[in-house]
Parts: sequence; C-alpha cells; structure tokens
Amino acid sequence: MTASPTPEEIALLARQAGLDLPPAYLKELTEAYGNVRQMIDRIPTGRPRGDEPAHVFVPTKFLPAGE
Repeated sequence: MTASPTPEEIALLARQAGLDLPPAYLKELTEAYGNVRQMIDRIPTGRPRGDEPAHVFVPTKFLPAGE
C-alpha cells in the first residue's frame, strides 16, 4: 500500500474539491479513505490497453441487417 495522506492533506483535498465539511464529516472521510485506498491498491495495473473492452467494441455489429 502506498503512503496514506495525513488528515490535513485529506482536508485540503476536500476543500479543493469544493467540500466545506464540518469536523465530524472530515473525521469520517479520513477513516473511509483507508478503505478506499485498499480497494484502489487491489486494481491491477500494467495491463495492455487492448484488454479494455471499449477498445474492442464494434458498434456496426449491432446495426439492423441491410444497413
């Protein structure tokens, strides 16, 4: 897992996102970030771009016959 941001850094990011949260919500956001970070760390990286389904979708396959 990468280094977690400090509560102050999370508060700064929230303010930059336009969130004006009371202290109780900032505490909740900070606690939740640890869980989100764990989920992010589980996402595989370094895969080829062709593995993404959007790059292999051919919309013309769904046209009615004769078009």
